[in-house]
Formats: sequence, C-alpha cells, structure tokens
Amino acid sequence: MKRFVLAISCSLLLCANLYAETSKSMILDRMVEVYGGGEALSKAASYIQKWRVVRAADGVEGSDYRRVTLPDRLYIELRYPDRSETRILEGEVGIKIYNGSGKRQVSGPMLDAMKAQLMRLYTPLQLKEFSDDIRVKHKEGEYILTLVKGGVECDYHVDPKNFHIVKTVGRLKMGPQTMQFVTFYKDFSKVDGVLMPHTEIKYAGNVNTATNYLLSTKFVKIKKVGEHRYKRI
Repeated sequence: MKRFVLAISCSLLLCANLYAETSKSMILDRMVEVYGGGEALSKAASYIQKWRVVRAADGVEGSDYRRVTLPDRLYIELRYPDRSETRILEGEVGIKIYNGSGKRQVSGPMLDAMKAQLMRLYTPLQLKEFSDDIRVKHKEGEYILTLVKGGVECDYHVDPKNFHIVKTVGRLKMGPQTMQFVTFYKDFSKVDGVLMPHTEIKYAGNVNTATNYLLSTKFVKIKKVGEHRYKRI
C-alpha cells in the first residue's frame, strides 16, 4: 500500500512539473508571437530610445535617453532642469555620473538597482533565452514570471488576455531589507514590427517617481565590445 501511495505521489509530482514547464514554454512562446515574433525581437536586442519624463513629486518635465543592448549593456541619461544623472552598466560593472561630473563606479545595492533596471527591459525573446532560470505562477488573473539573475530578482506580470507584460517588479537586497522597483506599462503599439509600451509609470518602493512617454525608438546593430572600457576609472 505504501509503495502504491508513493508511486501515485511521484506520478502527481512529475505531472505537476511537466505542467509547469509546458505552461512556461506556452506562455513564453505566445509572448514572443504577440510582441512581433523571433525575427523582429532579435532586431530589438539593441536600440536607442528617447522619452519625455514627468517627475511625480512636482510635475517638472525632463528627458530620458537610453541605449540598450540586451542582455547586459545599458546607458541611460536622465535630465531635468535642475539636475542630471547618467547610468552605465556593462555586465558586472556599473558607473554613475551626477550633473555631468563626478564619474564613479558603484557596487552593492546601487549596482544591483542598475541590473534590475536593465532586467525590466528584457523582451519575451530574451526571457525565453533565460527560461531555465524562470519560475512561473498564476496569481489573481495574471501569469507571473520570476527571473533570478546575478543576485537580482525580477517579476514580469503578464496579462493572459493579450500576453502583454503590464508590470515589472525588480527586487534587490539593501542590508536586511528588500527594495522594490515597480513599473507599470500602458499604451502598447508596434514600432517596426515590435510591440512596445509607450507609457511607463515608475515607483521606487511605494513612491511614484515619474511617468515616461515614448518619443522615438531606433533599432541599431549590436556592437561588439572587447576589453571592458570601464575596468578602470
């Protein structure tokens, strides 16, 4: 009898694991299809974007200039009338520049925050490449895909009606606490065959920091980088 119960339990566990993998594969495949297909998303692995930014605290407008090369390179220049900040991430090296000067290499939570920022920009095709590191759960009418990479965790909330990523949550450790960076995505339409959100609503913790509005996107060829240009500051 015990052997029978054990065999049934093992069979159920195997079925559950197979179901989870099938669900993950199905979700990612459908997302790739909805976002434009593998060929279009391959083209979207490297791009330049310009955004209009409205700061939530006071309504001041600024700009967000991005150069993204997935999966591990990011350049962001955030400008407001009263300040500016540049963030550069290449693999495990992160650089910050405040107000055009004071370039410095960052580590710990500041580096992890930059990694989380880049992970939140991953396309469904990029997520598919990291499929082995992704967990899937169904919660409150959403698929939630969780990717853990380089000590940083990111949730991708997927609407099962249209398979759009409608929210991301990047999590990182800050001492004994966990910090969350949340972005909501709206106003989806295709740019050169690739589905993209044209509005981002950003939060740090529970505080609304800004709303971004997409102005332009340009896909570019991936440039190979030899020796790390930021090894020494």
